[in-house]
Amino acid sequence: MKNRFLELFEKCTDELKTLAFTHSSFANEKKIESNERVEFLGDSVLSTIVSDYLYKHYHQPEGKMSKIRASFVCTENLSRLAKELSIESKIHFGKSFKGKEVSDAILADTIESMIGVMYLSFGMPSIASAVIEALKIKENLKAGNINNDYKSELQEYVQEKKIKLEYKVEKYITAGGQENFRANAFIDDKFIAFGQGSTKREAEQNSAKKTLIKLNKKL
Repeated sequence: MKNRFLELFEKCTDELKTLAFTHSSFANEKKIESNERVEFLGDSVLSTIVSDYLYKHYHQPEGKMSKIRASFVCTENLSRLAKELSIESKIHFGKSFKGKEVSDAILADTIESMIGVMYLSFGMPSIASAVIEALKIKENLKAGNINNDYKSELQEYVQEKKIKLEYKVEKYITAGGQENFRANAFIDDKFIAFGQGSTKREAEQNSAKKTLIKLNKKL
């Protein structure tokens, strides 16, 4: 079964598709426009699409919907989609980028750029269902597999209590050669808990979740 998100994107003009994959490093060298402006557009379109879907299908208070939306449009979720679609090999990087890591943030930004050019080509109503499907929002809501934003929840808690929160992140290589991260959470300079993950954000989220549990904060 073909991916509808990719199908729609492939129907955009070659000019717009190239724009979506033009990293700033390549644009600077070639003196052409990068995907940054269309990424800005795609970010807003994505937020509106997800907000509209949640409003119509997920009857919860505003605060709860904001957190759920954040979990779907976060860097971690968008980069996961980019990896599923093998987007990295399509991005045009300049010579100055050679040897650098293609971060999750770059992958997520590229997904937003793709949404931006799809919006310019077909309009929001025509792309909304493909975006919702690609992010697996309907399935995750139905199954209750919602990634809570534990970092935001912990940040709100420490601000309310007027205490200091700090993450110290370490990068390490697993026995299998995979790059992983460990995030240590400190409150008022006291170590509380640590979390691990394949990305810095994932490690911090897991660390925040464990910290909330240790603080007896209901999740």
